[in-house]
Amino acid sequence: MKRPVLLLSLGLCFVSIVCNAQYGKQFENRGFESWANFGSGNDTNEPVHWHSGMSASGTFSGFLSKQIEPSTHVRPGSSGSKSVRMWPKSVMGVTANGNLTCGRMNAGSMSASGSSNYNYTQRSDSRFNTPINTIPDSLAVWVCFRSASADQNARARAIIHGDADFREVANGTFDPSDKLVAMASRSFKRTSTSEGSYTWRRLSIPFVEQGPCHDPRYILFTITTNEIPGQGGTSDDMYVDDILLIYNPSVRMGAIEKDHFMMGESLTIPFTLEGTMSAENLNKEANQVIAQLSNANGSFSTPTELGRITTNSSGNITVTIPSGIYAGEHYRVRLVTTNYPMVSDDNGFDINIQSSVEVAESRGGVSIFPVPARQFIHFTSNRMMKGIEIYSMSGDLVLSYQKASKEVELPLGSMAPGIYFARCRFDQDELIRKILVD
Repeated sequence: MKRPVLLLSLGLCFVSIVCNAQYGKQFENRGFESWANFGSGNDTNEPVHWHSGMSASGTFSGFLSKQIEPSTHVRPGSSGSKSVRMWPKSVMGVTANGNLTCGRMNAGSMSASGSSNYNYTQRSDSRFNTPINTIPDSLAVWVCFRSASADQNARARAIIHGDADFREVANGTFDPSDKLVAMASRSFKRTSTSEGSYTWRRLSIPFVEQGPCHDPRYILFTITTNEIPGQGGTSDDMYVDDILLIYNPSVRMGAIEKDHFMMGESLTIPFTLEGTMSAENLNKEANQVIAQLSNANGSFSTPTELGRITTNSSGNITVTIPSGIYAGEHYRVRLVTTNYPMVSDDNGFDINIQSSVEVAESRGGVSIFPVPARQFIHFTSNRMMKGIEIYSMSGDLVLSYQKASKEVELPLGSMAPGIYFARCRFDQDELIRKILVD
């Protein structure tokens, strides 16, 4: 009589989803730091909210043995102290793959690829279902896969599905197939040889919408030491650490309180950050939000940095309008981020920036801007100006305008950079002001 042999390429885990304001919904205990006994004895020791074959259902679940344990080998840069180690095992002469998954394993067949062997979401038991109501952009997980063969592939897969006890079957099918929403799947080769170095690799796996269902309700995650049931060597093992659902971030500016500022005046810019600004399982510098100012024509080709703060969350950045820029009426402000680089839309309207010199001149009866001037210089007054002359420092007349107006714009043409004097003539008096041409 042939003895029953249970060969599974699928494992199981229970994962709770928790909300995080920055990251969106995430797996609980995603760094595998907390461990507890699922049943009794050390052979049932599993990470909290994650499970392996020891929690399986099905006729042949009793054939499954311990193939998972905590490890102190953690991914590079980890702030934690544990990862999860899994390994294949020979069961009656045939290899049963090591597994970790989100849902529950069913062991119902003596054949590794039998249709009664599957991982599934069990909606009736909160330990074995993982609710989610949106589709992340990708999944990131650290793996260290040590194998005797350079040709064998391990696999990580997350399936988002609709309202059903969805099954990922060992024969490669999904049931019910009409509840499939999206999937992130990646096969990968060893990072080192069996019993070799602990070489880690970060997998970044995009979610692809599969359809036909468009109503996400649950997520089912599985990682296994071999993508083919019954394949792989018993000397293989795999370490898994820091799994994270990635949500593409966005940055939006809030409303700026006014459209005119003096140089040296403070400006508060509210902003909203959403998504995964600084993935906690990626070794990068902390995210910075930088406020930038355009040039006087509204162009950001060479922006001026106004200030920056380090944050992953929404808030405000308060900056100072710098002195020494050109006064003008067409400035814009925008934000950029450094960790997941993004550029926000600008503030949406022109900003008038005046210099303290310009303001002082306006109090004397005439406003002259920009300061310094380049291609044009503007004169405005609440009185009628009869004429304007511009003189060099040596007293030479370099520009003259002899028409009555309250607003005058003069082209500077080929005037050399430097200091000049402008004489503004009125009916009964005149004003002489120093101007700067750049």
